[in-house]
Amino acid sequence: MRKVLAVLSNHFQRRLLKWLDKRVPASHEHHLNLNSIFILPSGFGWSFIILSLCLFLLGTNYQNNLMLLLSYLCLSIMLLTLFYTHQNFARLALKALPPSSFHCNLDGEIKLKVIPHANAQSKACNGVLSIKWLSIVRPTRTPVKTVNDKDENLASLQSYSFPLTGNSNPQKNQKQTLNVPFQIPTRGRYALGRMTIACDFPLGLYKCWTHLDFDQQVIVYAKPQEGPIIVDKLANTDDSDSVSQVNAPTSNEDFYALNDYEIGQPLNRVSWKHVAKNGNWVSKSFTSLQCDSFVLSMPSSADTETAISALTSAAISWTSADRVFGIQYKGLSIAPNQGAKHMHECLSALACLNNHASQSTITPISLSSKKKNPMRSVI
Repeated sequence: MRKVLAVLSNHFQRRLLKWLDKRVPASHEHHLNLNSIFILPSGFGWSFIILSLCLFLLGTNYQNNLMLLLSYLCLSIMLLTLFYTHQNFARLALKALPPSSFHCNLDGEIKLKVIPHANAQSKACNGVLSIKWLSIVRPTRTPVKTVNDKDENLASLQSYSFPLTGNSNPQKNQKQTLNVPFQIPTRGRYALGRMTIACDFPLGLYKCWTHLDFDQQVIVYAKPQEGPIIVDKLANTDDSDSVSQVNAPTSNEDFYALNDYEIGQPLNRVSWKHVAKNGNWVSKSFTSLQCDSFVLSMPSSADTETAISALTSAAISWTSADRVFGIQYKGLSIAPNQGAKHMHECLSALACLNNHASQSTITPISLSSKKKNPMRSVI
């Protein structure tokens, strides 16, 4: 019986999502209108309607005009609240910001920015928004990973409340950002699905809701876990007196150039004179007689998930130590480099391994092209 109910529930959800794709198409920015808003009485609203009917029946039976007047008053409140609740929710407009990558053992979040509505620039939506995921991962025919249905259903039951700033200062409401968390337990590249946004302002008699797809994708990194990895040292291809550029200054290095500052670089590289002078954040680069490069790898016989977790942990630790490294594992070849940007490229490639290997644009390397025998160690 449970299997039959689960099959029927999945079939109904697929049909619902297919219908919503036509009625409310995916977009980075949504301005609510008649096609995207649904409204029905809430539980409190249905109780209010039953109470009004009971008052009407009692007033008719006992010919009590005051009771009849009270039932008419309750009916008028229901009608006025219907229009005002819909009108208030129709002023809502949201814009999604690209979500940041995160590890599968942590929680991610998508940021929704409240913006002025195209048809109501001077008015803002009031009340408290209730947001929950209808489906964390968007169903698609392309080879994008999907999460377990059980994990997705557990996550979709969680609801998050966000009070809006109100209609007193519409300009202030433009700066409001709603951080909606979500969980994806496995690594890979995912297309985020729809979320249900609801509001019952002002009296809670009616509930307005909508199902919006913000057309966003996110890369979920593998869980970092320390493990034994193979380290191959690359010999310099040029003569021993060749000069190479490095980012970390030491006593044997000279100043080389100024580059744009990247988030994640140590603050001791920042040229504070330029920051104080014109506000531009630049970092210093230095030259050295030698720059040791290493390639991190794992045996092909090792478990894939264990190897990816170990390489992910190594990439994070080597970036923290500001060392030059590359990665080679099962057809994935990443040229040695350093910095926060290089780390994100490595983590993204490892997260999408065996899923989007053809989409990788990272420069491959070859260990057989070295002039000298490499120094290999296992850590």
